Amino acid sequence: MKMRKILLTSLFLFIVVFAFADYYDGVINLTGQSLYFGLRTLISTNTNTSYDGSKEHMFGYMDNTNGLVRCVYTGQDWSVPVGGMPNQNNFNCEHTYAQSWFSSTDSSKKKADLHHLFPTNAGVNSSRGNLPFGTVINSNATYVSYNGYVSKRGTTSQGTTVFEPANQHKGNLARALLYFNTRYNDSLNQQNVNMMETLIAWHNLDPVDDQERARNQSIYVFQHNRNPYVDHPEFVQRIWGPVPNDDETNSPVFELTIDEPYPNPFVSSTSIGYNLKSSSDVNIQVYNVKGQLVRSFTESKASSGAHSITWDGMDSESRKCASGVYMIRILSDKAMAAKKVLLQN
Repeated sequence: MKMRKILLTSLFLFIVVFAFADYYDGVINLTGQSLYFGLRTLISTNTNTSYDGSKEHMFGYMDNTNGLVRCVYTGQDWSVPVGGMPNQNNFNCEHTYAQSWFSSTDSSKKKADLHHLFPTNAGVNSSRGNLPFGTVINSNATYVSYNGYVSKRGTTSQGTTVFEPANQHKGNLARALLYFNTRYNDSLNQQNVNMMETLIAWHNLDPVDDQERARNQSIYVFQHNRNPYVDHPEFVQRIWGPVPNDDETNSPVFELTIDEPYPNPFVSSTSIGYNLKSSSDVNIQVYNVKGQLVRSFTESKASSGAHSITWDGMDSESRKCASGVYMIRILSDKAMAAKKVLLQN
C-alpha cells in the first residue's frame, strides 16, 4: 500500500509538471524586474470573489486528509468531515496577508485568494491579528503545540512586536506573501517592519515539498492561477537576488573582476576594488550568514575601468552590524562576483 501511494503521488506530480510545462514559457528566461512584472501579468487571471467558496474548498477538500485538517501554526489536527466545515469559533481561516493591509483595489479577490489562506486555530489566529512576520527574540505568548509545531508572538531584537510561524510553515508562508506582493503589488513593509529579507530567508530554509505542490495545483483548478514561487522556487533568487554561500563569480569574458577585500578581517570599514570591462549600472549587496540582505547601494552608469567600494559595517538603517562573516556581492549589467569579509566589533 505504501509503495502504491508513492507511485500514485509520483504519477500525479509528473502529470502536473508535464501538463503545465508551458505555463511559464513566456517568462522562463527572464530575470529581475522583467520576470517580476511578467509573472504579475501571467498570474493575474484569478477572478474568484467568493470567500465562503474558498473556505469550503480549503477545509472540505484541499487541506482535508481523510477527515483531518491541520492548523499551520500549532500543528493540531482538527476533525472536519470531507466536504464539510469546522466550527469556525474554534478553527478558522487565516489571511496570511492581513485584510487590514489590503490596498483598495481587488479587495474581494484578495480576501478569497486561496494562495494566502490557511487553516488555523481561532485563538492563535486572533493572537496573530495583523502583526507582521519576523523572528521573535523575546516571546510574550505561548501556544499549545502539536506534532513539533511551535509558533511565537513577541518582540524582535529591535523591540518590534511580530509573529513567527512554526518552522514547518515558514517557507509556505513566505511563498504565499511573495505571491501576494507579485500578484497585487501590495507592500510587504507593514508597521515599520520590512518583511522581505526574512521571507526570502524562510523561503530558502524551508524548501517546497510535494504537499505544497499538490496544494498549488488544487488552487489552480479552483481559481485558475498558480503561485510561481512554488512551481519555480529559483524565481525568488532571479528577482530578489540569490543568497550567496561562498565566494562566487559569474563574469563572462572578464566583464567584471574583483579584488580581495582590504582589510579583512576589519573593524570600522573594508574596501573592495573591482574592474569593469564596459560602462554599467553597478549594484552592491551585503548579506549576512543567514542569507539576509543587510545593505544595498547602487552606482549608476559606472564607467569602464577600475573602481572601489567601501562598506562601513552598517546596515540599511545605519545600525552597526553584529560581528561575523558577511558576503559582499557586486553585480553589473552582465556579470556578478562576491567575496567574504569578517567584521570584528
